[in-house]
Amino acid sequence: MRVDVKFFQLSFKVKGLFLISIALIFLLVNTQSLKAQTHKKTSLTLKNGEVLYGRIISNDSLKGIYFENECGIRIIQQNDLDTIQPYVKENFFSLKKKGYYNLSSLALLFGEGRNDNVPVPSLTIVNGYYFHPQIFTGLGMGYEYYEWSVLPLFTEVKYLFKKDGVVPFASLKLGYGISLKKEDQVNDYYSSDVGKTYGGALISPEVGLLIPVGHKDAFLISLGYHHQELSYNSYQYYYWLSSTDYMKKRVYTNYNRISFRVSFMFR
Repeated sequence: MRVDVKFFQLSFKVKGLFLISIALIFLLVNTQSLKAQTHKKTSLTLKNGEVLYGRIISNDSLKGIYFENECGIRIIQQNDLDTIQPYVKENFFSLKKKGYYNLSSLALLFGEGRNDNVPVPSLTIVNGYYFHPQIFTGLGMGYEYYEWSVLPLFTEVKYLFKKDGVVPFASLKLGYGISLKKEDQVNDYYSSDVGKTYGGALISPEVGLLIPVGHKDAFLISLGYHHQELSYNSYQYYYWLSSTDYMKKRVYTNYNRISFRVSFMFR
């Protein structure tokens, strides 16, 4: 009988220790969870477009928000704040939702020109501003060579189709190619003479892929259609009359090319 009593006493003690252990574990887990929520990483978006990642130490409507990250403690005034959101892993789209960007590119333009089918090199630089993480707008200039050197001036709009990973995009350039050579030696069916050169309209739609490099920059690869209009003056002489008798006409050449472009975006 005593053995049974001792057994039940021992069993009761074991059960008690087990219940106490469970209670301690539950309390510890909840304490850690509460601590993690108190120091939860937060994303602050300011009205100037800057995005900050860190922890809110205190939030006072008068003194402002005391915000801590790897750079130290910063005080954010309420009127400078746009939104407060839970931390989302930093990527190309979440880090800077609007701001300045620079796009430098090198391309080869394949197709037939007036005399041959040698690929035309194209160097361009675009400086712009994006008001939305998927829409980039800018002004660009560059250098291209056809029958003579050309300075393209254009506006560009680029749209990105999604917000993570490798991103497909479409872009459109509209502008004007300025001739960098005032006169050119003309050798055509009518005559061999020096004629004035002119630039013309530039149209270039493209599709491609944006490959993020870190959180701010990216490589871009694209394929598209490139149209450049150029022209020159040609003089037709009438040798059976006087050597000073001639007819001047404007000769237009439309360069329709397939473009393969590699670019680097810096923000």
